Amino acid sequence: MDALEAMVTRKVVRQFARRPVELEQLRRIVDAGRHAMSARNLQPWQFIIVRNPDTLRELGALCTTGRFVADAPAAVVVLKDTSNARWADTDCAQAVCNMANAGWAMGLGTCWVGNFDAAAIAQRLGVPGNLAVVTVLPFGYPADGNPPQPKPLKPRREVVHFERFGSSQP
Repeated sequence: MDALEAMVTRKVVRQFARRPVELEQLRRIVDAGRHAMSARNLQPWQFIIVRNPDTLRELGALCTTGRFVADAPAAVVVLKDTSNARWADTDCAQAVCNMANAGWAMGLGTCWVGNFDAAAIAQRLGVPGNLAVVTVLPFGYPADGNPPQPKPLKPRREVVHFERFGSSQP
């Protein structure tokens, strides 16, 4: 699957098959994150690959809107350097998008978890004080019989403008 196809076909996956994700796949996913655009090339991210089922269950319990992390075969916890207050969130968001698309291209799904107990996750994973948890990205093969959720888009005419806001013609 090429990059554009991965971006336009990717769906959110919250239920995963009981099939392990290979370590090499997770390395490739994290490498996609490492290759994200970064303001001034500061690369304010760190990534923790989690595959231990007990740790995944603990993380899932700490994710208010991401309990499904507990059932994933793997996850990547994305951290940001807090001294880079101006650009770290944007840079890390780009890394997350790269990783989600890379995973999809390999047949893996994920869902960005937005609500979690960051302090408890940081403590559980031994995260130093100069870093903060951005998200937990669970990765796994989509569960059989539970297709990924559709991604309805607003019509192009509502969101695309040419030269000036409100102009629908090139």
